[in-house]
Amino acid sequence: MADLLFSVIPLGIGAAFTPSLFALQLLIVGNDPWRTKALAAFLGSAVAFGIAVTILLLGFAQLPTTGSSTDLLDGVIRLVAAALLGAAAIYFFIPHPGVQSKVRASIEHRVTRATPMDFFGITFVLSIKDFSSFILIIPAMHDIAVANVDWPIKAAVTLLVFTLALSALTLPPLLRTALGNPGKKLLTKIYTFTMNRQFIIMGVVFTLLTLYLVISGINSL
Repeated sequence: MADLLFSVIPLGIGAAFTPSLFALQLLIVGNDPWRTKALAAFLGSAVAFGIAVTILLLGFAQLPTTGSSTDLLDGVIRLVAAALLGAAAIYFFIPHPGVQSKVRASIEHRVTRATPMDFFGITFVLSIKDFSSFILIIPAMHDIAVANVDWPIKAAVTLLVFTLALSALTLPPLLRTALGNPGKKLLTKIYTFTMNRQFIIMGVVFTLLTLYLVISGINSL
């Protein structure tokens, strides 16, 4: 159980680092009314991740439980994920001011007149297109599916990974609820910080995750 948690929790945390979703939710909760829109944004991403998690779990459930062959596959999956994230980290460390400003403008434009249903669709699409999160979810779901534990434990660990992956959309509403209207200024500052440094944040996070995946992948071979 402890080994399973140790192997998937970093992946769940890494999957949450999606500046575009986090920034979008910050903008939503920074304006009134916000609760219905924030809930719709959360549900859109939750449905997208839920579909991916279900498909991956059902697919990996056909494999035998932990053994030499599954350990080898886990190592290969992690090393492939490390290669993809490493390449993405290099891209994010290279300055792309035009792309970065375009991402920010796109997010701010979407928030202006969007309805709750619009936000559901926006976060659903953004989550489906979020390749980095899915790269991390794949080895996590593999580890859960082939783990030699009972299904209730697998379900609980899956829910934990699911919750961690969606924390970018749950933390802003929690902050707004806790801080109330005075918290708007803080949320705006967090949004500005995130948007101004989104590529650097992703580069650092991807580098750390790449190192983790390489080490854990080699140990699984």
